[in-house]
Order: sequence, then structure tokens, then C-alpha cells
Amino acid sequence: MRYVCLSLVKILTIFIVLQNITSCARLKNEPLYLYASQKGKQTLDNDENGGNPFASAIVELLAHKALVFKEFRTALINLTQVKSERLQMPEIPDVPDLETWQLLPKNVSEKRVALVLVFSNYSVAELIHSLPGAKHDMYRIAAALNKAGFEVQTVIDPDSEQVEATLEEFAKRSSTSDIAVLYTTGHGVEVNGVTYLLPGDYPFSMGSLALKERAIHLQH
Repeated sequence: MRYVCLSLVKILTIFIVLQNITSCARLKNEPLYLYASQKGKQTLDNDENGGNPFASAIVELLAHKALVFKEFRTALINLTQVKSERLQMPEIPDVPDLETWQLLPKNVSEKRVALVLVFSNYSVAELIHSLPGAKHDMYRIAAALNKAGFEVQTVIDPDSEQVEATLEEFAKRSSTSDIAVLYTTGHGVEVNGVTYLLPGDYPFSMGSLALKERAIHLQH
């Protein structure tokens, strides 16, 4: 495995949907990854709304009165491109079995939970800039998800041990929900085709040698 050069560190933003909806049995318990940009490409930390264009698009769409997932997917791709001035092209799989899921308004019988996990402070790392826009996005994404009927937990700048505990707790909450959403953002890196999210306390001086123990491995 090669070393991670600082020049390869990018801003990574992901919206992950985990669902247990019985009408989508084929997808049950299989997470759906919505990436804010193309694999290996950087996302922005400060658009005209003070955060990531992808986050701005999510917030705008979750303010709608009625929305099915197919409409959300199409609009999220288009809005992110416009708000980023074509710098970001979200990667969102086309999932036919999820197209008609009613995102808005929330079905009264549906249990929804969400975790907004943000890495904003990278001040301990030399040459790696912190992400104030990510912190701003945490608040507005959490508020938007709450209005959409999600029970939202927010966590900002946890260390490696706190990350593990937070994800374990969220896994338990997700197991009893119909829909679970994980929104996460921070610096990330792609090595040998594998994408990693890097906490603020990641030992950047060790390059890729610490990825297995200290980074968050993301499926794609």
C-alpha cells in the first residue's frame, strides 16, 4: 500500500440510506450510498449558503411538502451541479425498488432515525485545513432531517474511540427503524480504489499505514 500524500486528501461528503421497508424487501438492510461528488473528486466546503453544495441541495429538497425518492435523487444531482457550478457530480445509484418510497411527507407509521457525523476540526494536522462549512452543515442538515420526521443525533469531531462507539449505537438504533440515514463529511482519501474518511485526530504523518486502525473504511 502506498503512502497517502497530503495532496490526495479531499473533502468527502456522503449521505447513506439504510432501510428496512417491507415493500423494498430486495434492498432490506443494504445501505445505499449517495456521494456528493464523483469517486476520487473533491467536494466544496463553502458555497453561497456557507457549506457544501450537496448539503445545500439536501436542505432545499427536504423543505418540500411532497417528494418521492426518484424525484429526490434526480433533483439532488441537478441542484448539486448548479450550486457547485458543475464542480460536483453526485454519485447516486439508480434503485428502481426505492423510486416510489415517499420521503415527504413522512408516513405516520414509519420510524426514521438519523446520525449526522461531521469532522470539521483538523487543526492538529499540519498543512490540512479545517472545514468550518462542515460544522455549519451539521446544524442545517440535522434541522432539515428533523423536519422530515427523523430522530436526529449529531456528533462533531469525535476521536477514534468515540467514532466506534457512536457507530455501534447508531447500528442498534437503525436495526429497529424503517429508515436510517447517516450523513457524514470530513477529509477523506482514496487508496487502491478504497475510500476512507479521516477523523481530525488521524496521524497524517504516518500516511496510509494508519488507515486500517484510525480511518473509517467506506464501501462504494
